[in-house]
Amino acid sequence: LGICQINFIISMKLSNQRKKDIINFIIGLNLDKKYQQEFTNEKLKNLIYINQALTHSSANSEINYEKLEFLGDAVLRLIASDFIKSKYPYMQVGERSELRSHLVSDQWLEDVGKEIDIKSVLIIGKKALKDQSAKATIYAEATEALIGALYESLNILDPIKNWLTPFWDAKSKEVLADPHKKNYKSAL
Repeated sequence: LGICQINFIISMKLSNQRKKDIINFIIGLNLDKKYQQEFTNEKLKNLIYINQALTHSSANSEINYEKLEFLGDAVLRLIASDFIKSKYPYMQVGERSELRSHLVSDQWLEDVGKEIDIKSVLIIGKKALKDQSAKATIYAEATEALIGALYESLNILDPIKNWLTPFWDAKSKEVLADPHKKNYKSAL
């Protein structure tokens, strides 16, 4: 099958309501307006990426967020490093690494996922829905996959960095205000 045929098959599974939900979700992220158009004009390819990022493997074993999560991890680390370099130019490399670990952590990703209400558009299978202990991980992974899907759709880092900067500003202030930088083992 060619890419157009595959996209057509996948798009058939993307109902009009799902498209609307994804578009409203993207609008709620407050991406730069010119980049929002890549989704709000119902560009099917981009909606498919976002839908994939918002689908857990328990709901669909073939089309889910795992590959986009992998990409999202790389994108997240790169733009977090760039954020730190610009925001804290005099910070030593070790301090930068320590700060970045907080700005890309599963806890931070889960918090962002909650802030953007990712659960409202996340497709999860019944069994995974019942597993309360897995929710935090699922939210974090889906948020990371969303970052990968945004990059796959836009092929540019700036709008993603601009979207994440307020979250990083808040988290970096919190981490840097803590004398132990949230490393409680070293505090002991």
